[in-house]
Amino acid sequence: MGPIVLILASALIWQEDFTESISTMSQLYDYSVEIVHQEGIVRLKANPQFEGFASAWMYLDENLRFEDATLRLRVKVNANTVRLRYFFRRETAKCYDAGEHTIEVSEGWQEISLPLESGRPFYGSEFPRALTPDKNPAMYIFIENAMPGYFEVELDRISIISRGIHQEQK
Repeated sequence: MGPIVLILASALIWQEDFTESISTMSQLYDYSVEIVHQEGIVRLKANPQFEGFASAWMYLDENLRFEDATLRLRVKVNANTVRLRYFFRRETAKCYDAGEHTIEVSEGWQEISLPLESGRPFYGSEFPRALTPDKNPAMYIFIENAMPGYFEVELDRISIISRGIHQEQK
């Protein structure tokens, strides 16, 4: 029997470059988040006074497959630690899987890669689906301050990359 060669291939499933508009980015309910689109970058700023936290979110309505996929962001955090929360629906699941990642302040751009396989089931609540009652989005992405106080973050790109493993025998 000959050796088995594994080849790792990647495919872009979805990507938001923020080059045209930010119609999909919203602030969460009573929070006040300034969402500015400028030169292909989205800048989120908030200075929550009473609630201590602020959250901006977006959803993907496309029919996406998340098996063996990675969520990638190009982000620059200018003030406060930022919490990224994501909820995604696998093809056969009845509930969303959820994950969370903390991003520290940085002087430059950071490339963040989060394997979706590390997401865990999020049971028992209508959140986040209640945010879009007439739709059944494949994914929600939330960006918020992880600690009370002012936060500012810039987003250049959000992508979902699928990894496929192919086997060859020689």
